[in-house]
Amino acid sequence: MKYLKKTSIRVVIALLIGFLLAGASTKINNVCKPIDGALGCVSFDKAIMHPGDLLNNKQGSLSDFIVTMTVAAALSFSSLTVIYLVNKKPKSKTDSEE
Repeated sequence: MKYLKKTSIRVVIALLIGFLLAGASTKINNVCKPIDGALGCVSFDKAIMHPGDLLNNKQGSLSDFIVTMTVAAALSFSSLTVIYLVNKKPKSKTDSEE
């Protein structure tokens, strides 16, 4: 919990979580070579496997990636902040204050 004390560390952790979730959930459909006389096929890949297609915003993948990353990072940051504030120890009063 001592690592969550700094806001910058919470931001970095939230961005990493957002990046991983966005990379795993953003899909890109690619046409693949037919096998054994099939008419055609479609490959469903994750955006993290095709960074060139992601940067070219094919099929709106960059837009989906950014939205997913932003939402996931915001939720992660707020969750980490709440966890830090809940586990924060209150300062004890000294005898002189009473």
